[in-house]
Amino acid sequence: MNWKDRPILYSKAPILFRLLLFFIWGGLAGCAVPQSSSEAPQAVPEAGLRQPFSLAEQQPPPPDIQSVRLHPVGSPGAPPILLLNTSEQLILTFDDLSRQNRQFRVEMVHYSRSWHPSPLSPSAYLDGFSYSYIQESNQSFSRNPPYRRLEYRFPNERMAPSASGNYLLRVYDHQGNNLLFSMPFFVTEKEGDLQMRVETLFAQRTDGQVLHQLFSTYRYPGFVEFPRFDLSIQYVQNQFWGRSRAAGAPSTSAPGQVSGYLMQDEAFPANYASRLLDIRSFEADGRQIMEYRPDEHPPALLLRKDLQYLDSRAYPASTPDPTATDRNARYARVHFSLETADSVSPDDDLYVVGDFNNWMISPDNAMRYDASTGLWKGTALIKQGVYTYKYIRATRQMVEDLAPIRRLSPPRQTYRGFVYFKDPDRNFDRLLTVEKIITQ
Repeated sequence: MNWKDRPILYSKAPILFRLLLFFIWGGLAGCAVPQSSSEAPQAVPEAGLRQPFSLAEQQPPPPDIQSVRLHPVGSPGAPPILLLNTSEQLILTFDDLSRQNRQFRVEMVHYSRSWHPSPLSPSAYLDGFSYSYIQESNQSFSRNPPYRRLEYRFPNERMAPSASGNYLLRVYDHQGNNLLFSMPFFVTEKEGDLQMRVETLFAQRTDGQVLHQLFSTYRYPGFVEFPRFDLSIQYVQNQFWGRSRAAGAPSTSAPGQVSGYLMQDEAFPANYASRLLDIRSFEADGRQIMEYRPDEHPPALLLRKDLQYLDSRAYPASTPDPTATDRNARYARVHFSLETADSVSPDDDLYVVGDFNNWMISPDNAMRYDASTGLWKGTALIKQGVYTYKYIRATRQMVEDLAPIRRLSPPRQTYRGFVYFKDPDRNFDRLLTVEKIITQ
């Protein structure tokens, strides 16, 4: 059967067992205000933003793999979300700077809504083979450094998801069988109707942070028998998948409909913004690029010093995909510098993260403190384009933004709601629908 034509087949659970679970759940839920499930990601404490931007399960790429992107075909910058059993495709692109004509193997791995390993075997969530190879590549025209541009589109005839839910796309070095990097994507069924709204909260925190609290109503499909038990709603801000937050247990607000919302102490920061990096041109402009060194290998760009609490180039935290995709695009070693407040110790661990590295923390984007200048300095190999970025401080317990940019008028934020259904027969989390709302 063609992967575009498959029907979705799900059977029903034994009614007596389901009723027993429903009554147990109803009794427990009636004793307290609904809270997030134990599988949901932890809330962000008031003191700062503590979770990583990307998923803990993601593998950052090695230094010789750059400009990794995963998005719908024809929609750069859009989230990697597929509608099950349609002709929609995602495209993975990346640059190989290794100068080796190596092969890459691709695998898809299914996860629960909270990114725990799925109980499904590959044969239960994939049609075709359990792995594939990346065949399409083109050599760059740029020679400093040279690179191969690789592309992989899926679903395809060799490998296609057959179940909705959360996935990681894993890319391996075929020869050494080493995992090089991984990227999340989502497969939805477009079942039911999700409506969302955002309320802005003022004066709720001692630091004056303005917050966004999300509310949802969901009209669920007929195959959902016990919505309060089987449905859950999660929210994501600006495609920061590692900061997903779960609504409290849904309540049945009307026949065929449930409601859910974020607790106030889990609300998102409303004025969340990033710094803007425009390196479409490598010429020194005196505004952001202070010096261009074309004789270095690769060429070097020295940026104007950033200040921790001030940035005139504040930008919404989500942008269209900025990376130049043609083979003429060049790379440069970009030099960042940051002046911090006294609250940042020279012994702290600081990193620069952004679109250019998919917001993933790794030793390659660590910064060091230069005592002679009193500045934190770091570098990143970045392709021509427009990006957003942040400075963060990391410890074993938390990741802290340095610092959220304060604004009287909060910048635009994009939120997505994900509705999951715990399939009673196959015991996995189906992703019924995904919707978005953009604040003004």
